[in-house]
Amino acid sequence: MLSLIDPVIIAAAIALAVSVNFGLASHVQHIAVDHMDAGTGTLVNIATTALILAALSPLYLVPESLLTIPVAYFVAAGLIVPSLSITVSTMSVKIIGPGLTAGLAATSPIFAMVIAVLFLGEIVTAQILLGTLIVIAGVMLIAGLRSRSTTSTWPLWAIALPLVAALTRGISHPMMKLGLTGLPSPMTAALVSSSVSLVVLGLVRLGTRRRLPAWNRGYLWFALCGIINGVGIVGMGIALSIGSVIVVSPLIATTPVFTLLLGYLVFRRETITWPTVAAIVLIFAGCVLIILR
Repeated sequence: MLSLIDPVIIAAAIALAVSVNFGLASHVQHIAVDHMDAGTGTLVNIATTALILAALSPLYLVPESLLTIPVAYFVAAGLIVPSLSITVSTMSVKIIGPGLTAGLAATSPIFAMVIAVLFLGEIVTAQILLGTLIVIAGVMLIAGLRSRSTTSTWPLWAIALPLVAALTRGISHPMMKLGLTGLPSPMTAALVSSSVSLVVLGLVRLGTRRRLPAWNRGYLWFALCGIINGVGIVGMGIALSIGSVIVVSPLIATTPVFTLLLGYLVFRRETITWPTVAAIVLIFAGCVLIILR
């Protein structure tokens, strides 16, 4: 039955499900940071993802595949996401605030699209480009509506921080796609990238000589976040293995919408105004344009 469905529709549905997944993870992380600092929590998060994927590896991993060229792309993706992207995003939030950071970081699909065209030979239609720009505009609008007004000033160079975060995320999707083209195993891709990220974050932690905090509930909440993120990473790999970067990347960028909706409908910590509703409608209109291409 699935063979009768357009692969783009399947990839799009999975990408949107991944966005819901990541939106849920953000709320779990919001609870977790009440018990543990974000740096340690990120380490626990990634460690949980890597350990679970490693435990399940006998079910899907072909050891010889780890010596193939496609794995190098998974390694490269793991070097920049989430380790580098989270570091830069954290710096950006501290300097220019969460609203502007989220808004500018939403431009990641543009970077992904340019790289996919240049290195993967993907073709961007006018409709996909329009849909992507609409999605980005909607996400930036939601980020602006959710940000708190501030009178603080920040240096002009700081605007580069969220753009670098967007660039790292934009690069990671084509890298994953390149690897999956040669080795179509989303779980292997997730295992390698998360393991590399864990090594990077672990080395940074050792370099700072910071000890892990005493046992508290934060470990459990961040571990749950790692499980949810792990599902999302595998789902993203499946979507990229089926569909193109220029379709999948903009749809995954809709995560802030589902974060907002889950916060309003489930966690009761968000409010939705008519401008927000307009932004959500705008984003989903962009998604329809991308899917129907």
